[in-house]
Amino acid sequence: MSSQFEPKDPHFKSRVSRSFDEQAVMTTIGAALAEVEPGRVVIELPYRPELTQQDGFIHAGISSTIMDSACGYAAFSLMPAEARVLTIEFKINLLAPAAGDLFRAVGKVRKPGRSVYVAESELYASRDGADKLVATMHGTLMAVYPQ
Repeated sequence: MSSQFEPKDPHFKSRVSRSFDEQAVMTTIGAALAEVEPGRVVIELPYRPELTQQDGFIHAGISSTIMDSACGYAAFSLMPAEARVLTIEFKINLLAPAAGDLFRAVGKVRKPGRSVYVAESELYASRDGADKLVATMHGTLMAVYPQ
């Protein structure tokens, strides 16, 4: 798949992967980095009962966690090698109960900047081979540099 964005770091894939692996929360919830392209990242999360709310749906906090990381790493993929990424704000819309066997957060950069990036994420729930959009996120992220 071709991207409309040109990464500033030719080693962006390994840098995104290393940073993702440093996020203890992703290991804790069992999320995995599935795809990395310039300005686009996919994070997958298998269903686990311990990540649900009282009705058995994936908890909104877990949904927002993987969507935030999808937005962040999509932006991070376009940042210079020395940058780190930090979320400034996000808004989530929960469209349907997060019910399924596998959840996929697809993060995409909408507007890269010099230090501020705007990204969106969509969360899909998969069951029996069918995907359903269950949440969307709009986020703003910033490149952070060492002092």
